[in-house]
This record gives sequence, C-alpha cells and structure tokens, in this order.
Amino acid sequence: MAAPDMSPKAGKTLVENDAGSYLAWSGKDQPALAGEKLGCGLLVLKPLGFALPHYADSGKFGYVLGGSAVAGVLPVGVDARDKVVRLEAGDVIAMRAGEDVTIPFVGDTAGAVSPGDFSYFILAGAMGVLGGLDAGLLATASGLTSPEQAATAFRSQPAVLLTRLSRKLHGVRPREHDRHGIVVNAARVPPDSTSGKTVTAAHLPALAELGLSVGLARLEAGGVRGPWVLRDAAAQAVYVARGRGRVQVAGAGGVSTLLDAEVAAGSLLVVPRYAVALVAADDAGGMELVSLIKSSSPAMEHFTGKGSVIGGLTAEIVQAALNVSPELVGKPQDQVNAGSDLSGDCVWLSSRVCVSCLRCSISPDT
Repeated sequence: MAAPDMSPKAGKTLVENDAGSYLAWSGKDQPALAGEKLGCGLLVLKPLGFALPHYADSGKFGYVLGGSAVAGVLPVGVDARDKVVRLEAGDVIAMRAGEDVTIPFVGDTAGAVSPGDFSYFILAGAMGVLGGLDAGLLATASGLTSPEQAATAFRSQPAVLLTRLSRKLHGVRPREHDRHGIVVNAARVPPDSTSGKTVTAAHLPALAELGLSVGLARLEAGGVRGPWVLRDAAAQAVYVARGRGRVQVAGAGGVSTLLDAEVAAGSLLVVPRYAVALVAADDAGGMELVSLIKSSSPAMEHFTGKGSVIGGLTAEIVQAALNVSPELVGKPQDQVNAGSDLSGDCVWLSSRVCVSCLRCSISPDT
C-alpha cells in the first residue's frame, strides 16, 4: 500500500473580497490531515473587515500573528451572553467547536462532518444556515409578523462569511474580564529550556475541554529545532507563519524518512503520532512556527541539547549506546552541561513508555 502524501501544502482561498480572505487546508488535498483528524484555516481581515457570526464542527484555537481586532464568543447554554474581547498580536484564543489582522486557526476534526476539514455554519449571508428554512415558519419562531419580514431579516445579507462594514460598531465594546479563560497572550507564557513556548490548559483553561495545546517557536537564521517527539501519542499540525527552511520527519523505527522537504511561510505540515521531527531555518532569515498539539498537557522530549535525553545520561551510557569514543561523547555533554542548546528547541517523545525507561539503560537492581 502506498504511503500517504506527507508533503507540506499551502492553503486554498475560499473567500476573498474587500473585507479580507479565508484560506483552508483540506484533508482531501492533504491526506495526513484527515488521517490524524486535524484541520487548519487562515483568516485575514482588512480594516473594517467583519466575519459573519458562525460556529464550526470542530474545536480549535487561533493565534494572532499581527494586527488587532475585536472578537465575540458566545458560550453554549441557555441565556448565555457573548464575551467580547480585543485581540492583539501574540494572543491565543480558544474556540469551541488600519492593519490587517492575520489569524491561523488549527483544530481537532475528529468529530467533524469531514475529518481533515473545518465546516462552518454561518448565521447570515448567502450561505446562512437559516436560508434553507421556510420563511413563514421562521416568522412564527422569531416573533415576526409575516414571512416577508422573516425573509428581509434573514436573507438580506448577500456576503459569504466576510463583509466590509461602512463604519465601526461603536456599541461593541471589549471587556477585559471576558478574556479570562479563553484568551491568553504568549508573552505571559514562560519559555521552556530551549526558548520555545507551549500554551497548555494551565495557561488557558479552555484548552482542557478541547484537548489541545499550542506550540510556538522561533528560529534564528540557520537555526535548527529538534529532533523532537511527543511521548503521549499526540499528533501535531505545524503552520509555518514566517520564513522558510527545511523539515524532516522520521518514522518511529528510525529507518524510514516520512518527509524531507523545503517549507515556506504559509505551509502546513503534519507530524504523525510517534514520529520524530527536525526543522532547520535557511541562512537568509529565521522561521516562526505555530503548532497544534493534540493533547491538553503534552509530555515533551528532545534528543539533543539542554535538558535532553543525551544530556541526562551519564557519558559512559551514551558512549556504549552510540558505540563511539569517549572524546566524541564528552564534547556534546560538556556543551549540554554548560547550558548550550545544541538543537535549538523543545520537543516531544511519542512513545507510551515511561520517560524514566528511556532515560535509563540499566536495571534498577544494577
């Protein structure tokens, strides 16, 4: 059986007008997305751009790459009131199912209509969910006096998903306390030992319900991140937000190379469960990566660098395991002990085996 196509892909534009654009990645074009039941979309709003109220069939998070905007989130429940928040660059927002604003959304599509794809259900507009219902019944349900009123109320918006407002909505005022639990800025999240950041349910409680975490990483020009692996069987979707470079993904056995490709800003790639990944930025500039981790509290492991597996083992064990000379082992361990990060970033071990078993190659009785 042929191996699934793992190559990074750019999104396809679904909507583009004077309000902005929306791009999406599809499991049909990128089988690895459907296989791991992940999804991704990219929203770009121009000044006065307005995304029509909608809900989706998948829980997801958004990360604001640039610009600022006001967003409303309506919790599920009777008599629920919307939470209105201001979003700035660096904000992570969790969502249940004068400058452009750019927000990639990445989520879990396990329960989606089509795994690998987000499906949106829009309140109004040419694709509004109420458009397929009888105007007379809508009038009765909504307290309007006639089918004509219902048709006017629910079918006057011609736009699809995005429309440009003629003026600001001055009655919509962000409330700082509404950010609690659904929005956090990455600046508030401490970096790990390799300067990457992982936003988990500990920082953003809504992620616990979604079962997701957010990985954020930046590489300098020529920098290398990894090799890493997730040890709690969690897949990842990695969006290249800025820059370009090379990515490699290896299978769990270490024999097969699942992916070896050049990537650029706008690319999305999938790191399957139990796979090991490494990313290298090109020499002309750095890279910025935004990752979905399909776990609300991921267990991360990296193989080289500060705090790594090799750094935690005694030199003799490393020498015996790698079958190399003491001199070759001593140099990287000296760098690790001095606090130098050999690889550049965090990372994750995708085995269900206990970490202690991987960090120790002798029995407890020895």
